[in-house]
Amino acid sequence: MLYSLSVMSTTATARSPATGGTIEEIAGALGRHGYCVVPGVIPADRVGYVRGEVVAAQSANHEEAAAELARTRARGHRVGSPGVDNMRQVINATQCFAQYLSDPRILGVATELFGEFVRISCTDCVITNPGSSRGYWHSDWPYNATNSTHVKAPYPDALMHLSGIWMLTDFTADNGGTFIIPGSHRLSDNPAGTTLQGFDRDGPHPDQLQVTGAAGSVLLYDSRLWHAVAANVSGDTRVALIIRYAPWWLNLTPSIRGTPDHERMVAATGGKNYDAVPIRRAVFERLPADVQPLYQHFVTE
Repeated sequence: MLYSLSVMSTTATARSPATGGTIEEIAGALGRHGYCVVPGVIPADRVGYVRGEVVAAQSANHEEAAAELARTRARGHRVGSPGVDNMRQVINATQCFAQYLSDPRILGVATELFGEFVRISCTDCVITNPGSSRGYWHSDWPYNATNSTHVKAPYPDALMHLSGIWMLTDFTADNGGTFIIPGSHRLSDNPAGTTLQGFDRDGPHPDQLQVTGAAGSVLLYDSRLWHAVAANVSGDTRVALIIRYAPWWLNLTPSIRGTPDHERMVAATGGKNYDAVPIRRAVFERLPADVQPLYQHFVTE
C-alpha cells in the first residue's frame, strides 16, 4: 500500500513514543515524527485538582454537549465516538489550567515554528469513558475533510496548526491512549475523507503507535498527523484537554461561532466543523497577563 510504505520509511526509529524536554528536542521530534510527548507541563501535585475541575465543568454541561452531538449526527455527519464526552471552550467554565498554557516549552516551540503572535484556536475537554468505542483515522482541522472548512488535498508540506492533547489522567494502552501513525504528517492527504483507496479508516494500521504518558504530560503534534481515538477497555475514565496553537496568518474565523465566515461556510450549509466558542470578556480579564494575548482574537461580551 502506497501510504503504508511512505509512512514506514519515516518511522523506523520512532516505535517508542518520542519525548522531549527542550524546545529544540520538541521541534526536532515534530519535524521527524510529527509529534512529541512533553512531560510535566502540569505539575504532578496540581494535575488532580485540574482534572477534578474539568470533569465537574463537563458534567455540568453534559446534557447540552450531548444534545449538540446528537443534532450533528442527525444531519448525517460523523462526529466524536460513542462513549466519549466533551465540552467546547472549557476555559469559560474553569481557568484552573490557564497558567500552564504559556509553558515555555509548549508556547516556546509554537513561537519557534510560527513566529510571534501565536494564538490558541480551541480549549476543549474530552472524557473517554469505560467501554467507549474506537474512532476513525483523521487529521485535525483545518485538514479533516469531514469538516465544512478544510484545506484541500494535496497539502503543502508545511506545518500550519499545532494540536495538543493534555493528559489529565495517565494515558495507558487500556484506557484509550491515542493512536497515531508517526510520520504521516508528511503525507499529502489523510483518511477522514473518501479520496484514499484501500485504507481502512476504522481499523488498526501496521504502523500505528499508541501514545502513553503520565498525567500532566502533553502530546503535542502537527495537526496533519493521522490519529484516532482508542477504545477504553479499562474501568477508569481518561480525561484530557484539547488545546491547539495557530499562527497569526491562519484564518480561524470559519471555526468561531458567530462570525460571518462561520455563518456562511458552516451554518448556512448545514455542515459540521470543529467549532470554537468565543471567550467571555469576564473570563478573559481573569486570565494571566501572558495568556491573554493567546485569546484576544475571539473575546465576546
